[in-house]
Amino acid sequence: MVDLKRIMQITILYCQINGYTINPLKLQKLLYFIQAWHIALFQKDTLWEELPEAWVNGPVYRSIYDIFKNKFYRNENFQYKADGEKLQQEFKEAVEQSHLSPLQQNFIFDVLNIYAPMSDEKLVLSTHQAVPWNNARKGYSPIDRCTNRLSVDDM
Repeated sequence: MVDLKRIMQITILYCQINGYTINPLKLQKLLYFIQAWHIALFQKDTLWEELPEAWVNGPVYRSIYDIFKNKFYRNENFQYKADGEKLQQEFKEAVEQSHLSPLQQNFIFDVLNIYAPMSDEKLVLSTHQAVPWNNARKGYSPIDRCTNRLSVDDM
């Protein structure tokens, strides 16, 4: 298992290096797609332990929400004030410290290359069309608060 907060850091830095906007809402969806695809492609093997909750705007990892809760509803993009060289170095160190295998690294970057160019709104819509989120929200209206976790089997 890898550390979700380290994957969060890698995801944010990867988006910034590659010129993709990233905010707390979009970050949540990108993490969901990384985990969901990992589960689907690696026989229900989770990359990290925590499973997302089925919130109104899609899957949310509570531990990541708690880090950015003051910015979450304002959807402010993360701003990085360092130069490109320092950003690259920070990214390299985060990847090294994650202890991801080369296969896992490439897998994460492939998922990010597909989903990171999308807007957060499109990512929310994509999660709303997916079985895992819909199954976790059964019995809830579109605006009801829900903290049910998405299941590994559905993902």
